[in-house]
Amino acid sequence: MKQCSMKSRLKLAQGVALIGVIIVVGTLLLEPGASALAQKPTPQPTGSIQEITASTPNLTLTVGDTVVLSINVIGRQDIEDQRLADDIKFDWSVSGGQLSDGADGTSVSYTAPADPGIYSVTVSPRSGCVGTGLACTATFRLTVRRPGEATGPDAPPRNPEGEIPAILTASGGGQYEVFTPEEGGTFTSENFSVSAGNGIVPNDEIIGVRMAEDGSASNAGMSHHRYTLSGNQYRVSVIDAERAPILSYNLNGTVAVCIPVPGELRTNISSLEMVTKNSNGTLTVMSSSVRISPSLIICGNTSTLPATIAVGIRGTPPPLLEPDPEPTEMLPATGGATPSSASALVWAFLLGIALISIGTLCLRILDRDEFNRA
Repeated sequence: MKQCSMKSRLKLAQGVALIGVIIVVGTLLLEPGASALAQKPTPQPTGSIQEITASTPNLTLTVGDTVVLSINVIGRQDIEDQRLADDIKFDWSVSGGQLSDGADGTSVSYTAPADPGIYSVTVSPRSGCVGTGLACTATFRLTVRRPGEATGPDAPPRNPEGEIPAILTASGGGQYEVFTPEEGGTFTSENFSVSAGNGIVPNDEIIGVRMAEDGSASNAGMSHHRYTLSGNQYRVSVIDAERAPILSYNLNGTVAVCIPVPGELRTNISSLEMVTKNSNGTLTVMSSSVRISPSLIICGNTSTLPATIAVGIRGTPPPLLEPDPEPTEMLPATGGATPSSASALVWAFLLGIALISIGTLCLRILDRDEFNRA
């Protein structure tokens, strides 16, 4: 009977030690597997360029003038940081005029050509830019004039030489109304419009202007806004005579933009304001007024295109509604689960060592008792 009991205790000690060995081996095997299963996306380099912009996107020069063009380098969270370009080389190109030799940094010397006209300089980094679309390209729009020629908003309106088209069609197929210095221009749809008088477009230039609905204007959850937006927002886009998009265009004066008043705001007409939605997430209130004829619309003025327009009422936007939590999906049993952290692996390893030690100690005690009996 005692011998049977001794054998049982021996098996128990061996079992404890075996369990400890299994735990230790399991943790050692699981450690590399856990990191493979729980791989995280490789973070973007902290020094990546998110966007570059022209420091002075629109310039007016006299033939033969020389100026320095430079770019702003913007990183994560829309923070300007020129140091991001320290090890980056840039490609500069020009449609007319001359750039300084060997220019591959964030600034370049530009000399205007002998012929008046509108020219462009573009620049983009050879590497290191993670932005999308046109974010990695900056464009300078350069208007070159004859010496002594009157410029600015007080100069008499003057169209460029040559035939002026009635419509400009962009590469994507959208049609743009032509706005000129002498005639101005108007783009009209069923319930929204944008129009400019003479002298608003700078002399010797023509631009194409188009306006379209651009989705919901809701700004729910943006507690830093002072206005609550409703209805749809509208995008006023602009292209140059070569049908290339213009990212920033300063007019000699203001254009009038009109959009419909959303139905939910018709009872608060006196409190409405037209706003522009800026690329950095802020709002700019425009000088605006509500008109009843021929339909209920609100009109405002802006001197910079392109622009995204919406209607708002004073007051902080409501918070975003939190969606109902989705039920937890029950996964099928597929074996052991990966520990949730490295500390769990450490504790499992220590537990295995402890069980091995206990089992080994018990085996030694049992062996000693067996030896003493013998």
